[in-house]
Amino acid sequence: MDIMSVYKRAQNDKAILTIEYDYDDRGPRFDSEHLGSMVFWHRRYSLGDEHEYKDGNDFFIKLLKEMGRSERTLYRMNSRQELFKVLETEYVILPVYLYDHGNLTISTTPFHCPWDSGQIGYVYVSNKKIREEYDVKRITKNLRLQVLSILQNEVEIYDHYLRGDVYKFILKDLDGKIIDSSDGFYGSNHHTNGIAECISIEYEDLIKEIG
Repeated sequence: MDIMSVYKRAQNDKAILTIEYDYDDRGPRFDSEHLGSMVFWHRRYSLGDEHEYKDGNDFFIKLLKEMGRSERTLYRMNSRQELFKVLETEYVILPVYLYDHGNLTISTTPFHCPWDSGQIGYVYVSNKKIREEYDVKRITKNLRLQVLSILQNEVEIYDHYLRGDVYKFILKDLDGKIIDSSDGFYGSNHHTNGIAECISIEYEDLIKEIG
């Protein structure tokens, strides 16, 4: 165990629970399913999901064509707000912003510092995929709000990854034998990141000791 990787530690008369930084995590977008797709552009960083869109206009044209509209539709729009009104008839889409000041952090709302931040892309999902995932014919207002919340959560989880806010736990007996372990938990709150749920109730006092 690298002492520098230890985030929190608790011990009782049966076991030792260690929560460590997970430096080997490959990211929440790697080899797993997501409702939303993250389409980002940055000249120095490779972020989000893989895509072939050279810029925002190329991306919008693809979405419009999927809707059965021509490329000319994009250039007839007087504003980005007008474009979004059209896109939101077939997609749930949110802008994503990056703050780059030594460390990277992202959000679906703008940052206050204009010098080190700006929009890098979008997270989105089509109505078609929503209907397939939820097995519905009609997307209600409540379902749309639920999907928006899921997309925001996907961005928050990716933000944890970018900030190195990723953890793993190792539960050992007093002789050093591993009882249980797991990795890839995003966010430092072990009550909400999934760690507490993974540990047997037999060792819940260790979770309480960690706080």
